[in-house]
Amino acid sequence: MAQQKIAIEIPEKYKLKPAQRVELADLIIEHIYDRSNRGLDKNGKPFPGYSKEYIDSLDFKIGGKSKNKVNLQLSGDMLAAITLLNHKKDRLVIGFEAGTEENAKAEGNILGTYGQDAPIRGKKRDFLGLKAAKLRELLEYVTDGED
Repeated sequence: MAQQKIAIEIPEKYKLKPAQRVELADLIIEHIYDRSNRGLDKNGKPFPGYSKEYIDSLDFKIGGKSKNKVNLQLSGDMLAAITLLNHKKDRLVIGFEAGTEENAKAEGNILGTYGQDAPIRGKKRDFLGLKAAKLRELLEYVTDGED
């Protein structure tokens, strides 16, 4: 199972200090969490709906899910596990610790495999990432007031 992570390139014009890179990572993670909780993927598109089998399952009922709101929040553990894996002057790596249950859940959502060998058509929920415009906005926020 592959580690689920994204590398976010920091443009050369931004000379971020280590503390600013950590702050930027926190803001990106918060953005991913909030956007996913609203039911939107990394491109701002709504997540595909739940299958009828899942809606009829005990897990669905126990989780108190709504069949009309897909937000990747069965227990909340997966999205809460997104972390800054490492950072350098020109990039951040954000994702999940390798070998964890949360990484496996993320892989199932991102690839749409959900424990299967091949993706289930129309079930990919790729939430790990952000648009370039949002990255610029967050970079400007972190560097506000600096030359």
